[in-house]
Amino acid sequence: MNSNYMMRGIIAIMALASFTMCAKKTVGVEIGQPAGDTITNPVNPTDPTIDCTYTVRPPQWQVDGTKITAGSVLCIPAGTRGALLLKNLKGTADKPIIIINKGGQVIFTAALTAGYAFKTQNCQYFKIKGNGASGIKYGFAVDGGNIGMTMDDLSSDFEIQNVEVRNSGFAGIMAKTDPTCDAATQRGHFTMKNVLLHDNYVHKTGGEGFYIGNSFYADGMSIACGKVLPHDVVNARVYNNITDSTGCEGIQVGSAVSGCEIYGNTVKSPGLTPFANGQNNGIQIGEGTGGKCYNNLIKNAPGNGIIVLGLGDNLVFNNYILNSGDNGIFADSRYTPGPNFQFINNTIVAPASDGIKLDSETIPMNTVINNVIINPGSGTAVFKKSSSVKLTASNNFINKDINTCKFINYTGGDFHLQPSSPLIDAGVDMSSYGVAFDYYHIVRPSGIGFDIGATEYK
Repeated sequence: MNSNYMMRGIIAIMALASFTMCAKKTVGVEIGQPAGDTITNPVNPTDPTIDCTYTVRPPQWQVDGTKITAGSVLCIPAGTRGALLLKNLKGTADKPIIIINKGGQVIFTAALTAGYAFKTQNCQYFKIKGNGASGIKYGFAVDGGNIGMTMDDLSSDFEIQNVEVRNSGFAGIMAKTDPTCDAATQRGHFTMKNVLLHDNYVHKTGGEGFYIGNSFYADGMSIACGKVLPHDVVNARVYNNITDSTGCEGIQVGSAVSGCEIYGNTVKSPGLTPFANGQNNGIQIGEGTGGKCYNNLIKNAPGNGIIVLGLGDNLVFNNYILNSGDNGIFADSRYTPGPNFQFINNTIVAPASDGIKLDSETIPMNTVINNVIINPGSGTAVFKKSSSVKLTASNNFINKDINTCKFINYTGGDFHLQPSSPLIDAGVDMSSYGVAFDYYHIVRPSGIGFDIGATEYK
């Protein structure tokens, strides 16, 4: 009798196992399996929000995307892992490849002596999204590496969001391919396009927080085969990021020849350990970069709040630049084929030197209108290097006391205006320049005229 019961139990268990195997659903391929070996995706299968095509296993340091199809979703399981290299991922504009965290936060770790903690190589049309788990703002955390994240080796058309990068030896997030003797890396042969970097947190880096594009657009770089020119960057958007305690600039963009916008960022305490003089600014609009820089908050930069070395089609507006160790804004026309540097409706408070310093002698015009400049250490609100600097300036509010502006709570970071503020309706209408809103995205003008400074009263 005992033998019969035992036999019945074994048969029941086998039947249940067979049913379970038949019911199992294959939802993806785990990267790194032998060719043709399809397995069940083991990562948090109860999470219905992400349909994973592939899973990148924790031990893997490299994924070769040669056989990964456009539109695929690469899931990276929650937990701590080493550095990761993604190469040869090729999505399309309509079907980008998504790289996303699954089941919680993913932490990439690497020693400072390592080249990187996260790198892409020859990848196009992809998105790195750290929003794969509800309640976790930064689903990817990159800790260490000489460069935290680098989009390198002809990578283009990508988006990075909801990523925290910390403790890198050099740059936090880098996006560029430096030119080599291989013509494919040089200007005219390769263009990095459609770079979207937003809602990231970069802090405690040895160098720049964000380093986009090459810094030597005009003269190029001298290497073994001679002088070579770096590639163009087109349609770069750097927005809604936070940088804090970076060794050099919080945000540096170079070679971004068209469609560049830097906006909505908070840059705190940049330039703490610069590699050389002049690398301790808040935001650098570098050589070869045009476009717009607006609605940023820049605090406690040891150098300039914003340094402009751009193409000359640069519009800088609605920025709050507080307590810079040198100038609030500094402009230099090293390579400026464009017509104008335009500094409009910025609020600059307590720079140690000048409010706006213009060494830009070769550009056809500098426009300085509707800015608030409070208590420049040099006593000069707008400084011209020489009579060769062409300047159109009007309706700038200059004072030694921040209280005259009548913000709701300046020390508490509430920059809305009290109804008695002298800035209200005292500016020039700058709609024709493309300034149609303020720091808080209030439509300009909201009253009978433009207000001075970054905030419009409503």
